[in-house]
Amino acid sequence: SDGPDRPPATQRRPIPRKRVHSGSSSHLSESSQEQNLIPPPAAPPRDPSTRYEPGVMPVATLVRQPGRDHLKMLHPQPLGYTTWFNKSHNDITVCINAMMYSMLRKGYKTYSVMPSQEKKIWFRNFAQQFKWESGHTETVRLAFHEKVAESYTNQIYEWKQLWLKGKIPKNINTKVWEDLQVHWGKQETKEKSTKNAANCNSDRGGKCVFVHNLGACSMSSKEDQLVEANGGNPVDHVDVMREAYTNKKTGEIQDSLIRDVIDLVQTKKAELLASQPTNSDDDSTAASTNFCRLQINEMVEHTVPKKKERLVGLARRASSCPSSSQTPYIDPMIMEQLQNKDERIEALETQNVTILAELVDQKKTNNEIIDKMKRLFPDEFQ
Repeated sequence: SDGPDRPPATQRRPIPRKRVHSGSSSHLSESSQEQNLIPPPAAPPRDPSTRYEPGVMPVATLVRQPGRDHLKMLHPQPLGYTTWFNKSHNDITVCINAMMYSMLRKGYKTYSVMPSQEKKIWFRNFAQQFKWESGHTETVRLAFHEKVAESYTNQIYEWKQLWLKGKIPKNINTKVWEDLQVHWGKQETKEKSTKNAANCNSDRGGKCVFVHNLGACSMSSKEDQLVEANGGNPVDHVDVMREAYTNKKTGEIQDSLIRDVIDLVQTKKAELLASQPTNSDDDSTAASTNFCRLQINEMVEHTVPKKKERLVGLARRASSCPSSSQTPYIDPMIMEQLQNKDERIEALETQNVTILAELVDQKKTNNEIIDKMKRLFPDEFQ
């Protein structure tokens, strides 16, 4: 029972208990129990179209995140500050080569046999070092894997040359190097290598491998240089090929196949230019020159050999750089913006029709009120 100096039980202040960091619920305080009874705020429902693996943000969403202004901008048709995979000196190859050393887990014989999950990780890593419009993500992804496949083949070839000399590449992953040595040592690999070396000559009528003088510069970047030197005016494929394959010391085109192509197209080019009428009008002259350039480009594309759907001697122009005869590239982001603007214009037009109808009704009502006021107070409207 309560003593005379003790307050009634209903008025007693509960004695605070010392907090215990135990996992047992019997040691939790009453206040903690009350707090635990309060349900946490429910997370807003996520749009089903934006669902993704927990903890992994889609690349299309990643490239829209803030704080990426300092990254280089990619665009399928690069202009100004933008660049693309067929351009030189834009750090794309450097980025891919760095992944070859830091992210390659096994010595895959080709990039095509690499598991798709690893390829996704590589692309995600690339997306953290470059930026592009979210609508271009699929285009960038395809171009990225194509570029990596090319760089991978070149890097494996360089490593193999070191292996043949009994050397080891610096900083290469030990597991990767061991796997590649096993692959290169297989009899079937040696036989395939010998066959490929023989096909190098037979595929081109015994004219051996291509010999160009681009150095570290890509064909597309070389064309950019020629356009700049030409006062910003476009140049045709013949000029680009001649610049790319002419030896700077001897002034001769070393590659016999390319030399034959250029000689043939150059003759047709001279005949085409001679057949064009002379115009004094600057606009007419510019239009005629541009038309001739497009015709010359088509001549080149019909004359050069095709290999694996690519134009031999023009790098990857057939797939990466649309020619004048191909369908122009349509930017999906721009098309989406135009669609949104069309929808807003349509909504505004509908809204204007409604407002105009309301104004007509209001004007009719105002006139009726004025007529009624005139009848009730004729003196006021004299």
